[in-house]
Amino acid sequence: MVKFVNKNRIMTVTAIREKLHDLIDTVSDRQVKEIYSFAEREITDREADKRRKIELMKQAASDPMFLADMKEINDDFGVVDSENI
Repeated sequence: MVKFVNKNRIMTVTAIREKLHDLIDTVSDRQVKEIYSFAEREITDREADKRRKIELMKQAASDPMFLADMKEINDDFGVVDSENI
């Protein structure tokens, strides 16, 4: 169960959902639109960021400079791994 801290109080996801429902029922139409826009933007931004990171990882997997750096790091750790500690 996911919990969030709010004003020195731990709230469960269920409590947060209930609070959001109460809030949406009491605010103006303009505020409802703002809340929706904010939530949608946050979700969309996170999805776009994830896609961007995956694309960068794909590019790195074929980048000669990145691969050379990774080989150097692996070689360095290979020496350490073979030592008796």
